[in-house]
Amino acid sequence: MEIRYSELKHYAFHATDGDIGGCQDVLIDDDQWIVRYLVADTNTWLPLSRKVVISPVSINNADPASSKLSVEMSKEALRNSPALEAHQPVSREYESLLFKYFGYGYYWTGPGAWGEYAHPLELVNNVREIAEPAGEDNSHLRSCDELTGYAIALSDGEAGHLEDLVFQLPQWSAADLIINLNDWLPGGKRVRVDCRHVVSIDWATHTIKLEISKQELEQSAAAD
Repeated sequence: MEIRYSELKHYAFHATDGDIGGCQDVLIDDDQWIVRYLVADTNTWLPLSRKVVISPVSINNADPASSKLSVEMSKEALRNSPALEAHQPVSREYESLLFKYFGYGYYWTGPGAWGEYAHPLELVNNVREIAEPAGEDNSHLRSCDELTGYAIALSDGEAGHLEDLVFQLPQWSAADLIINLNDWLPGGKRVRVDCRHVVSIDWATHTIKLEISKQELEQSAAAD
């Protein structure tokens, strides 16, 4: 199943005992191009100062018809989960607490995007994967809300800006960038570019560098 970031922001989370709130943001790993967390808007029933992140490991269904993400947890379990203040980043230490609380296997203990597995749901109740986390931070976690609008740098100049991202489920991989060329080509258009073409992201200049040329970008597949 394919879904865009702009579409996900209109989805709502549904726990086993009721609605949690809408999807506010998506945090991706810009090293492996995987969705690590979805940020839930829970301000109607949890403190405003609290940031609530939900791992794809918890999501057992995404229904386009109802625009709902079914989450395999109760609202009470979410309320009692390790707290994260709104201004705090998602550190590896916090991930360890969160995954241990829900009984998930750690995705960072194996060679793949989800540890030893292809899909995040395989980490549910996977005690074999529970181990002490590596002493590292999560410097590769990036907000899609922040990324959209970043300029696109190519091998021969700049052209366009990031308008959207395309995710593939159930892997929750970030497959393509949707790049808007309106600020470069007269009349403009939108194209899809594989995330694997990303060389680096410069957070100071708000720029995404790709390993392709302007001509290759212009000839990329059109985005509907």
